[in-house]
Amino acid sequence: MNSLRFFRVFADTLNFTHAANQLNLSQPALHTKIQELSKSLGTVLYTKQGRQLHLTPKGEQLAAFARELESRWHDFEQQFHDQPGRPLILAAGQGAYHYLLGAALKKYSGSLQLLLGGAEEVRSGRADLAVGPAPLDQSGLEIRAWREIGQVLLLPKDHPLAQKRKLRLQDCRDLKLIVPPPDRPQRRLLDSLFPPYRVAAEAVGWELTLHFVSLGMGMAVVNSFCPPPKGFVARPLTQLPGVSYQIFLPKGYPRPAARQLAELILDA
Repeated sequence: MNSLRFFRVFADTLNFTHAANQLNLSQPALHTKIQELSKSLGTVLYTKQGRQLHLTPKGEQLAAFARELESRWHDFEQQFHDQPGRPLILAAGQGAYHYLLGAALKKYSGSLQLLLGGAEEVRSGRADLAVGPAPLDQSGLEIRAWREIGQVLLLPKDHPLAQKRKLRLQDCRDLKLIVPPPDRPQRRLLDSLFPPYRVAAEAVGWELTLHFVSLGMGMAVVNSFCPPPKGFVARPLTQLPGVSYQIFLPKGYPRPAARQLAELILDA
């Protein structure tokens, strides 16, 4: 158990000095313990690239297992002593918190800690459950389908396209758009399916996107749960695929409280 705790702290920091300080160990002692753990498992747990340390896939897997084991032990210890358990940790995006999860969170009676993130937070052990679009890597996750969200174009009420009830992609050629950065899934989708457009600004998160739209900097393709700013309308883009929001739990032994909140989300 100690070896796993040592590795978990090291994995969280990826810095032997910082991890050793947290564990009240010397740096050489911690390094020896990690090497012994690596040898006992017969695998490399981390690599060094320049001055940066990186977990290998096996190291990531072990770190997630160590976090889950610590979490389950903490829950058992709290129940054993009849004390309140630690907060349930939920990960989701800003849009989900603002527009989708309010009713379920209001009904949940336990203590919550809310993170910005998605399925990766569950796989790494940093969250007990998550809500968001499906990740490319779904290993280690119990996945429950929840909602399919359409996509709309936000545009000024006086724009000629606002007269249409629905828009085709070919209607949207050469629009000036506020878009996510190139590494985001929404941007990759637009770049692969949308007709040529001009980038007015790049924004991370629906709230910032809506703010830039309200300033008149450009139009935006957003999830249909986003409310149009004053003076703007939302028109469905039926040829763009919807965004599938799902609930993610750790495969195997999720916390009972996590299952309880998942059911509340599904019901809401």
